[in-house]
Amino acid sequence: MNDDSGLPIVDAQILAALRAVNPPVEKLMTDRLSLRLEVRRTQQELAEADRRMGDLRYFREVQIPHYIAIAKLASLAAASFLLIVLVVALFSRLIEVKTIASLFASLILPLWIVDLAEQRFGKWRFRADAGFQFIPRHPAQLKHGNY
Repeated sequence: MNDDSGLPIVDAQILAALRAVNPPVEKLMTDRLSLRLEVRRTQQELAEADRRMGDLRYFREVQIPHYIAIAKLASLAAASFLLIVLVVALFSRLIEVKTIASLFASLILPLWIVDLAEQRFGKWRFRADAGFQFIPRHPAQLKHGNY
């Protein structure tokens, strides 16, 4: 059917259906811009979360083992030095045995705290062929509280 009459067909329902099928370009561009902004914001949030995870991973895998090593070295050196001093004082009769027992107990406390930290995060080992190595605890064990 060909209607060559020049009169346009104006029906409100047809125009509404055409607008619903073909929305205006301005609305499409506005939606596209809002989607771009949302994608950019989400990417920035993901990048920030990834950076924070990297910082936490660095702290857990690098800094904590170094802190444990420093604490272990300091507590072992202090305990060894003070133990030698206590033995010399005991044999030269400068200090009583009761005093030495309490001082020796106070030397064990820092070593016990370092041992607890090693049980939680991992242990430092020395091997003649490999030198000092940090052996971390398995993360699955930490997750389930097996420490």
